[in-house]
Amino acid sequence: MKKCLIVGVFLLAASFSFAQMKWNVELYGGAMLFDETSGMNGPETVFTSTSILTGISGGVYFNDTIGLKAYLDFLIPLTYTAAPDGGTRATRGDYDFLLGMDEFFGVVFNVVKTERLTVPVMAGFHGKLFFSTIADYFTTAANSGIGLGIGAEYAFNDNWYILARVNGSFDFLGFSIMTPPEGGPKFDMALIRTWGFAPHLGIGFRF
Repeated sequence: MKKCLIVGVFLLAASFSFAQMKWNVELYGGAMLFDETSGMNGPETVFTSTSILTGISGGVYFNDTIGLKAYLDFLIPLTYTAAPDGGTRATRGDYDFLLGMDEFFGVVFNVVKTERLTVPVMAGFHGKLFFSTIADYFTTAANSGIGLGIGAEYAFNDNWYILARVNGSFDFLGFSIMTPPEGGPKFDMALIRTWGFAPHLGIGFRF
């Protein structure tokens, strides 16, 4: 009897907690600017890029104030420059293929929450993947670090809202795999300095 009572209380608490959760999903577009100083695969190189992006995010709020959220952005670079120390400068036109992905996962906290207006602030893990091909050399680069974000959401009703926000990031660890046309792939890992800046505009749905 005691065990049944404990299980019943546990199930009741779990169902109550689940009922309090609020989920959301968002679709948005925007831009991504980043500036990276890296020593991977050769001399120290400064990479700069401006990309357009489209993305999706989803989250869960445990109450009206705090929750967890994740972003996934797909980047199409419009400008891209690689300037190695003492080497040859490469620009967007020198690359046969360029594509990026940006990830951000962390804790979100609503510093303002009214019937119509919500102002969420987020902090957590940030990562970026970049795929490139130049002169038959294919490179996959992955960066990791921390991210911060702040936004504003305006609700039309209980479900639909529009959003504007800015996510920033600082990456300090980088990995890369370069595959030359002949020979095996070369793996490298290094401390890096990458600053990122991504404004978003989009629409969201709460349920």
